[in-house]
Amino acid sequence: MRRIRCIAEGGFKIINGPSTKDKGLMSQGNDLETRDETSLPRPTQAGRIETCIELISKAMRCLENNDKDCVTRLIEELIKADCHNGNAVGKEVADEVKDVVHELWLRSDYELRCKLLVRLVVELGVSRNWLRSVFNTNTKMLNKWLVRCNIDGENRVARNNVVKNIEDLLRKEFSWSETWMCEELWRFVGVDVDEFRMHGIEPCVWLGGLELLRDLRRPYWFGLAKSDLAVRRHGRGVELALNTTNSVDAVFFPALLGTVKAPSLIIEWGRKRPTMRYVSKLINLIYYIALGVDEWP
Repeated sequence: MRRIRCIAEGGFKIINGPSTKDKGLMSQGNDLETRDETSLPRPTQAGRIETCIELISKAMRCLENNDKDCVTRLIEELIKADCHNGNAVGKEVADEVKDVVHELWLRSDYELRCKLLVRLVVELGVSRNWLRSVFNTNTKMLNKWLVRCNIDGENRVARNNVVKNIEDLLRKEFSWSETWMCEELWRFVGVDVDEFRMHGIEPCVWLGGLELLRDLRRPYWFGLAKSDLAVRRHGRGVELALNTTNSVDAVFFPALLGTVKAPSLIIEWGRKRPTMRYVSKLINLIYYIALGVDEWP
């Protein structure tokens, strides 16, 4: 016989629990799962704060040693531990996390800043409000940085993947390749590539030479900057851009810029020139790469 105790509402509470005689394996498993879940230890606020303070101290030591990779890893740990959340650890600790991020930002070049933003926004999912408070900036300025770093409105790295996706599609559907592109370039200017090869000359050997252009200090880039290349300075960064409405350059320009860095793409309507009789509308393609100001000589 089970002992029972009357409770205030007039119902009954079973002291030693209901019979488990009719419970199946699934029910007992669920009960065990529930008991395990409720019994798992949860970190106290004091324990979390202690962890955060230790991580912040390590990050500051890394900053003193100018070890940016170390600081970036520790920032990731701080965010994952919720150390940036004032409600969880208190405003003082959360502000120290902001100071670490801000100090790393000040010591970083353009490329490292973009890597930091990608890590924070895309991989760790921090809010834009938090970022604005870290950098003490407004929405407009923050959005400019997100665009420069190829982070779209839905927190995905998207723009510089467009060129790669187009190339992959061309390779898959049309058997496109850099060599095929090269041959089309020669044919476009009236050169017989087969005639070259008959005489033991490989007309597309220059494709291998593009790797040498990875160094922006080569004179070639100076010549290009005085002709087709647009060089624009934006704050502490620089953009190198090539734009075209020519179908051949549309595949040549990203190959050229791609030797330095994966290019981003802008597609817009172009202006019709008076000499273009049979063209109703132009599609203008702009390929650009964003660099730190120290990278462009």
